[in-house]
Formats: sequence, structure tokens, C-alpha cells
Amino acid sequence: MYRFNLKKKWFEKIKNKEKTHEYRLQTKYWTTRISKIKEKDIIEFASGYPNANDKDKFLQAKVIKITPISNGINTDLKVEAPVYDIEFKLI
Repeated sequence: MYRFNLKKKWFEKIKNKEKTHEYRLQTKYWTTRISKIKEKDIIEFASGYPNANDKDKFLQAKVIKITPISNGINTDLKVEAPVYDIEFKLI
């Protein structure tokens, strides 16, 4: 399972089902990680870097699809660079 550590703001938006897409820059690091994630895989979101026994700070989701986007200016990242759009559904 792949973990995405998030700032509390984004974690809460996911928890409240306001956010169903996670965005990551298309860097070498993220390209390597994301290339291993497939549709229907389970991923985990963590609020910051919590202790493993702090269950309230973890959420699990199923990947619906991953789409490369050539410009992330209209995403949460607000960058003029390629990003990955990871669409997910909480489970």
C-alpha cells in the first residue's frame, strides 16, 4: 500500500469528501512511485507523519484512475508544470 502524507488542510478535505483527486508533480521520484500504482489499488492518506497507532490520522482509498496532466495550474498545486491526477474514492 502506498502512503501519501498530507498537510492537515488537505487531509480534512479528503476526510469530509470535499476532495477526490490528489495531485503530485511529475518528478522522477513521483513517476517511479506512481508507475507502481494501478487502478483499484488501495492507497493510504496520512495527516502529517503520525504514529502507526494513531488511527484517526489515516484514511484508505481505492484508486479510480491516474491521469498525467500537462499543466497543473488548475489543480491544488497551482503550478505551471506537468502533474499526476490521482482520482480516488474513500473506503
